[in-house]
Amino acid sequence: MSNRLHHITALKKAAALIMGCFFFMACENSLDQIRQMQQQKLSVDEVKGVTSFLSQAGVVKAKLTAPYMLRYFDSVPRVEFPRSLHVDFYDDSTRIKSYLNAKKAEYYEQQGRVILRDSVVVISIDGDTLKTDELFWEQNLHKLYTTRDVEIRQRTKTIFGKGFESDEQLKNFKLDSITGILLVGASKFAGN
Repeated sequence: MSNRLHHITALKKAAALIMGCFFFMACENSLDQIRQMQQQKLSVDEVKGVTSFLSQAGVVKAKLTAPYMLRYFDSVPRVEFPRSLHVDFYDDSTRIKSYLNAKKAEYYEQQGRVILRDSVVVISIDGDTLKTDELFWEQNLHKLYTTRDVEIRQRTKTIFGKGFESDEQLKNFKLDSITGILLVGASKFAGN
């Protein structure tokens, strides 16, 4: 009987091994199928020649233009502008009060976050200018910020610093550190 018991135990082990192989193979195929389904569900809209208006309470607040846009519909829906964008911001009388340019941008609607990258320039109608390589706009907090180097040009001075935070109108700003100030006459600034 011990020989028969040994034979049954060996048979059970063989059956377990074979079942494990089938289970492993089934999991392998299942993972491949899951990956394929995920890739198929990733949807990207591509748009060329974008013009978009932002309005609040029926008043136009901004106009965005870009040569190319990608809109991703996946676990983190977002809009990307990989080939530059330009935005004109309007006052309540639809006159331009400021504008911005960037070579790249990303917009995360669910988080209310815009990330501007590469040669970011924001210019107000009175001539104040902000330049940086990266700028975050937290729409829900109504704030702009960066941890990168910044250059702020005003009529009588240019301020160089690192780390910047401001309200959306760029009126109340602070720098984490100032690395230099260059004083200029108002007449010299007018030509720039």
